[in-house]
Amino acid sequence: MLLGTLTAVFAGIIVVILVVVGIMWLGKPWFIQWLKGTAGILMLFGGVIIVYSILDLITYKQAALEPPALTVTTYRTGDQTYDVSLVDQEGTEQRFVLRGDQWQLDARMLRWTGPIASLNAYPLYRWDRLSGRYLSLEQQRSEEHSAYSLAEKSQVDLWSAFAKIGFWLKAEMGSAVFMPMANGATFAVFVTNDGVVTEPVNAVAEKALKGEW
Repeated sequence: MLLGTLTAVFAGIIVVILVVVGIMWLGKPWFIQWLKGTAGILMLFGGVIIVYSILDLITYKQAALEPPALTVTTYRTGDQTYDVSLVDQEGTEQRFVLRGDQWQLDARMLRWTGPIASLNAYPLYRWDRLSGRYLSLEQQRSEEHSAYSLAEKSQVDLWSAFAKIGFWLKAEMGSAVFMPMANGATFAVFVTNDGVVTEPVNAVAEKALKGEW
């Protein structure tokens, strides 16, 4: 819902810009020449910005309760070293090597606030970062850290823009709590209006949460 609404708004603005530019460049003589040229170029520039904004917007996904936004499985490959598998709703898998004892996922979220929030529209999200950490404070300070960017680079960063502008669309960072890494542990990650929520899927993950791994 949110993704479709924002895309439609941006597309509508582009159509209006193209119509206005066409009228100004092909319209009646009373349009002052320099005004036509300057305004037309500025509006075309604005249209390009909106196109890039749409390209950034489509990198986000609409949150839903089912199925999980992501499934995370960890496989031990060495001393405090794990092969981490991330599988999204489409079945696309990414694998990363994390060092440490726990993992965490960060997501950029866009959600309605104000009167529109009463529609209970699920937020948009885009995975931003996967990181690991050590339980030992000494190791956390001295050992090599593992962190990966999950976001695609874009010409326009809508999330940063809405973080400054605000209004009825709020940009915020959602972070799952640190989860334990254990050989064969699988977790389901959900994106909700309250943020990122992680749940154990198998017995290995449940035991790891209890500190039995």
